Amino acid sequence: MENLLLLKKLHPDISVPEDLRGSAAAIEALEPREFEGFMKTVNIEESARVIQKMEEEWTYVRGGVWLKRIDSFTLYMLLIMKESRWTVRPAISKEKVKGYGFEVPVDTALSEVFLKHLRKGEIEEIHDHVENKHFHLTVDILKRCIELAGEWDYYFSTRTKWRQTVFLSAK
Repeated sequence: MENLLLLKKLHPDISVPEDLRGSAAAIEALEPREFEGFMKTVNIEESARVIQKMEEEWTYVRGGVWLKRIDSFTLYMLLIMKESRWTVRPAISKEKVKGYGFEVPVDTALSEVFLKHLRKGEIEEIHDHVENKHFHLTVDILKRCIELAGEWDYYFSTRTKWRQTVFLSAK
């Protein structure tokens, strides 16, 4: 949660789900001096250094999307949030090749239903794992990656509330 709030502070255009908005509003309400104090109380100074180093290598685009170019490939880091949870998922594109490569782990019990929600030509491969199946996809737009992960990603679809490590309240 601390990392998400720090990212929101650095990039105000990141849209935060309703369940997290109280905390995000609280962090945005802090004055710069209070924000520094907040960082010390929740011990995220190391997180701030990690995020700063990451942003030296990855270019922030907008809306929770970062990119990094490596030769003819572009790697995308997508911030995906739903309810009280958030994660980062990668996508990849290549010059002169249409679409974005993306992987979604889907609960095994939901995999047949998930297949029905895919568009023609999106599925590339499926790998079985113990609790989920990993679907390797090629999608037309990055927004589609975010939509699919937000609805079907194993870690979101289980509806299990993750442990939150910090709770903030607006003054």
